Amino acid sequence: MSQIKISVVMAVYNAEKYLREAIESILNQTFADFEFIIVNDGSKDKSLEIIKSFNDERIVLINQENKGLPIALNKGIDNSRSDIIARMDADDISLPDRFQIQYNFLNQNPDYIAVGSNAVIIDINGDYVFTSSKRITDEEIKKRLPESPFIHPTVMFKKKEFIYAGKYCECMLKGQDTVLFNRMAKYGKFYNINEPLIKYRVVPTANSVKKNLGNRYSMIQKSAIANNTISRADKIFLKSNIEKRNSNEREAKYHIYLAKKYLWNNYKPKLARNNLLLSLKFDYSFLVFFLYILTFLPKEFIQKVYVKVKGETINQDIAL
Repeated sequence: MSQIKISVVMAVYNAEKYLREAIESILNQTFADFEFIIVNDGSKDKSLEIIKSFNDERIVLINQENKGLPIALNKGIDNSRSDIIARMDADDISLPDRFQIQYNFLNQNPDYIAVGSNAVIIDINGDYVFTSSKRITDEEIKKRLPESPFIHPTVMFKKKEFIYAGKYCECMLKGQDTVLFNRMAKYGKFYNINEPLIKYRVVPTANSVKKNLGNRYSMIQKSAIANNTISRADKIFLKSNIEKRNSNEREAKYHIYLAKKYLWNNYKPKLARNNLLLSLKFDYSFLVFFLYILTFLPKEFIQKVYVKVKGETINQDIAL
């Protein structure tokens, strides 16, 4: 193996459906001087079998009992051999030039400690939904903190500053990346490559639990950013609220999310209606009927409604 310039770190938990495509997208990068650390976090499906089916010397497999994403990522980075870490998720697809573009940027701009990118957002079937429009410059990004500055699996960052920041907060069941990058922000500059460098797959998950917790979650996040830990009571609160999310609610939220993106970001009212109708199979809400009516109105009117309700231009957020 040639010199290790990048350590790619990916945690895997029950990801058999998309895992092979994710791994292949890393192994097929035009930039080849990397190790690929895959932490199998106690998967109960065929994920481990899929990982072992690859015969590539760059793959480093760490197999452990299920401990959660932040612990798995910290373990992968602890075992890395490079000073530069590239993140990857087990259901996404890195485009072929991703590592070359990001490595060149960090190499040519020593004041920058982390670089992400925009992404092509796809659904569970791999179909196009919209293209993200993240803030690009360090100044633009940091004005919006504590908002998450990056799409997590697009990020390449320097390990030294990651360690200074205290690594991923292992107490945070969700939003570990937001806490990490807010803590890293004081150590150097951030940047997002304007062009999409990954295909980011949105799937029905419990991510939206953050939005449902309101002020309590904001206080928990602030505590984690300040102290890199949270209280035992806050940990129990997060865990109990995440566990309360049932599959029907997740499916409904997922289809409502897609419908909104087909209205705001990629005007396809028929696809929006289809997803709204699908959401009704799992849950009912006034929002669905409101959005359904909007799908019959002109694009310009819909965008005016969005700006009026949100008080800002078209949303860049990709979280469910």
